[in-house]
Amino acid sequence: MRFKMVFKALFILAVLADIMDYFITQMGFESFSSGLETNQYVRLMMQWVNPYLASTIVFLVTLGLIIGAERLSKGYLNDIPYSGGLRDVGEYLWRGGTIKIRDLIIFASLILYVIFIHMHLSGFLSWLSILT
Repeated sequence: MRFKMVFKALFILAVLADIMDYFITQMGFESFSSGLETNQYVRLMMQWVNPYLASTIVFLVTLGLIIGAERLSKGYLNDIPYSGGLRDVGEYLWRGGTIKIRDLIIFASLILYVIFIHMHLSGFLSWLSILT
């Protein structure tokens, strides 16, 4: 399996999780109290703005960070070893002597994607359990 495909799949999953969480949160705010929101960043923003706006701000900031991370690492994914398979990347990391900026950017992007996927899928599932 190509490393680039894994990277793109996590990017798409992060975007979809963010969008799904946003829309189900908006539907949840219409039917239930905004106090049921589990996302700590939305709850923090709700101290200063209404829940709908807080959710929209967090959605847009998250989406901007996801897309920004993808744009930043896009050029590095065509470099060796990241243009190869997962095995090539694993061997490069195992044998690598120095850490390059491209390595930090790519893996920071992956970590960001995983954090946002977890955060937004858990938010989506919590609202889904409340709404059904």
